[in-house]
Amino acid sequence: MESQVSGFLAEAMAPEVQKGLMEPALRRTFAPQLPLTTEINKAHVLMLLNRGIISADVAGRLARAVLELEEAGPGAFTLDPALEDPYFNYEAKLIGMVGPDVGGRIHIGRSRNDLKATQDRLRARKVALSIMDELLALRRNLIDQGERYADVVMPGYTHLQPAQPITYGYFLLGLAHAVERDFRRLAECYARVNLSPLGAAALAGTSFAISRTSTAEALGFDGIVHHAQDAVGNRDAVIELLSSASLLASSIGRLAQDFYVMTTYEFQTLHLPDCIAITSSIMPQKKNMAALENLKGRVAIMTGALVTALAAYKAVPFSHAQDGTMDGMRWTWEALEEFAGMLPVASLVVARAEPRRERMLELAKANFSTVTDLADALVRETTLSFREAHHIVGRVVRLAMARGLKAEEITTDLLNQAARETVGHDIRFSADALRDSLDPARAVEGRAGTGSPARSDVLGMAERLRRSLETDRQELTARQERVAKAKARLEADFADLARSNRA
Repeated sequence: MESQVSGFLAEAMAPEVQKGLMEPALRRTFAPQLPLTTEINKAHVLMLLNRGIISADVAGRLARAVLELEEAGPGAFTLDPALEDPYFNYEAKLIGMVGPDVGGRIHIGRSRNDLKATQDRLRARKVALSIMDELLALRRNLIDQGERYADVVMPGYTHLQPAQPITYGYFLLGLAHAVERDFRRLAECYARVNLSPLGAAALAGTSFAISRTSTAEALGFDGIVHHAQDAVGNRDAVIELLSSASLLASSIGRLAQDFYVMTTYEFQTLHLPDCIAITSSIMPQKKNMAALENLKGRVAIMTGALVTALAAYKAVPFSHAQDGTMDGMRWTWEALEEFAGMLPVASLVVARAEPRRERMLELAKANFSTVTDLADALVRETTLSFREAHHIVGRVVRLAMARGLKAEEITTDLLNQAARETVGHDIRFSADALRDSLDPARAVEGRAGTGSPARSDVLGMAERLRRSLETDRQELTARQERVAKAKARLEADFADLARSNRA
C-alpha cells in the first residue's frame, strides 16, 4: 500500500509509527491548530488571488469551503494518522469538498514548515498579549495596595529571619518593580514574536510571485522574518516568550511564598479571604491556601516547559526538524496558556490580602529588627566606630534574649553591660535615645530619600510606577488594536470573497 500523502514514498506509514507517533500528536494538536490554520488560509487565499496566482472562481470556492470548515469545527473531521498531521487531514477534507483541482491549489507557494511556524507565532502573540493584559491588572493592584498601606509597619526579612522594619506598602511596591521588569521583557519579546514566517515555504522561499508583506499585514504582523531558512528553522522567539513568562512566574511565586508564610498561625501577619482557600476532608478547622500553592507550583511547570524547549533545540540542524518544532514545543502552549489563565488569581490575592497591622507592629517591636538603627545611633552619638557599635548591639541582643526580653524592653543598664563586656567601658546613651532607636516607625521614617520604606519614598515610587503603568497600557492597547483591526479586515475581505463568484 502506498503513502496517502506522497507520490514518492512507496510504502504506507507503518502502523507502529501511526499509533506511537502520529496519532497522539494529531489528536492533541488538531483542535488548537484548526483556527490558526483557518486564519492563515484566509490571508493566503486572498494574497494568491490578488497576485493573480489563482482565479477569482477558485478563490471564491476555496473561501466558501474554508468558512464551512471553520463553522463546522474540529468535530467535522475524522482524523487519520496515516495522513501524518493536522494540515494533511485538513487539506484532505478540503479537497473532498471542492475537488483536487481547487482544493489542491490552497497550498501554492507555501509549505507545512512556514505554515506551522506561522501558527506558532500567531499562538505566541495571542498568549503574549493575554499575559501582558493580565499583568497590567496585577501591577495596578500592587501599586494601589502599596499606596494604601504605605504606613503599615512590619518586619522586613532576609534569610527569612527578622532584618529591619519596613512597611507592607513598601514590600508590595518592591514586587511591583519586579513585575514591571517582567512586563518590559514580555513587551520587548513581543516585537520579535510578531513577525511573519509565512511565504518562507520549506526553507528557501518559492518560485511563485507571492507577497509575504501582504499576508503579514493581513495577519496583523508587524513585519516578516526576512531569511526563509531562519523563518522555518527557529522557534527562539517563542522560547524567549516562554523564558520571559517563566521569570514572571518566578516573581509571582515568590510573592505567593511570602504570603503563604505570613498567613500561617505562627506569623499571623496577613489575612486572606475564604474565597481563595480550600478546606480539608477530615480536619474541620483547615483553611488551606491552595491558590498560593498553585501560584508557587506554576513556576515548576513553566521552567519544565522552558527546559524541554531548550534541550530539544540544542542539537537541531539550522533548519526545520520535528524534534525542535514539535517535541521542543511539546509543553510550551499548555504552560503559557494555563499561566495566562492564572494571572487573575494573583491579582485577586493582592487585592484581597489585608495586613494585620497590630500583629505586624508587635513583631517589629519585639523581634530585634530595629537594632541596626540602635547601632547607627551609637555611632552618631558616641565615639564608637560602627564595628564596635555592631558588636555591642549584638551582645545586648544576646543578653536580652537570654532574659526573655523583647527588643523594646532593652534598658540602658543592659546596653552598658554589653558595652563593658565588649569594649571594656560604659557608654553615654540616654534612655530617650534608646527608646527612639528601637521604635520601628521611627526606623522606617529615618531612611527617607534613599528608595526606602519611608512614606514619602513609597508614595514617590508609587507615582513613578503608575506613570510607567499608563505608558505600558497605551503601548499594549495600540498593539491589541492593530491586531484586532487586521483580523476584522481579514474577516470582512474573506467574507466578501466567499460571497462573490457563486455559480
